[in-house]
Amino acid sequence: MTSYKNVIFDFNGTLYWDTFYHNRAWDKFLKNYDIQISDNKKRVIIYGKNNENILQELFHHHLTEPDMQVMIHEKESIYQHICLEHKMELAPGATDFLNFLVSRDIASAIATASEKMNVDFYVQHLNLHQWFGEKQIIYNDRSFRSKPNPDIFILTMRRINANPEDTVIFEDSLAGIRAAEKAGAGKIIIVDSDGQDYGDIPYQIITSFEEVSRHLFLPESDESL
Repeated sequence: MTSYKNVIFDFNGTLYWDTFYHNRAWDKFLKNYDIQISDNKKRVIIYGKNNENILQELFHHHLTEPDMQVMIHEKESIYQHICLEHKMELAPGATDFLNFLVSRDIASAIATASEKMNVDFYVQHLNLHQWFGEKQIIYNDRSFRSKPNPDIFILTMRRINANPEDTVIFEDSLAGIRAAEKAGAGKIIIVDSDGQDYGDIPYQIITSFEEVSRHLFLPESDESL
């Protein structure tokens, strides 16, 4: 079995199961603009993508940069309010898995399409500093293309000095999975947090990080687990 040295996590719908919260936030936000889309259409237009790309598609590329920034703040404020109405916690099994990675000195990072305002929100309410330093959380700072382009994963690998073939990427969205493939990830694991249909995509699908074999990250000679 190949021993992997690095782990990159998508965040929304992967480490933090907030798809329902985002869906409801988009519903409330879009209602203000007399737009309505189904959850199935959200999977195509929204999941895994940067807010700029989403809004330009929803509003047919008629938005100015200032308009977009106002709308992004509006939508994410709605989303954060919804999050705080519920118990905020990481995905099933994630805490134990993150602790394992730290104990084994496995380099890890988050690569998220989220805005800085949401990243700060997550760090505060989910105590991400326990496992990730500031440089280990790469977010949408508008310096790279959105998924399904591989930019964010390539940038994250560089940030943690990771070779693609030595890296496991955890993703939940189809756009994110395609981005991970294009980035050359050694292994891709799908986190099914929302009962999606992944069709014939040939990767392991998990519903808890307890299902991730720790042996993926151990030398063959290490029999301690």
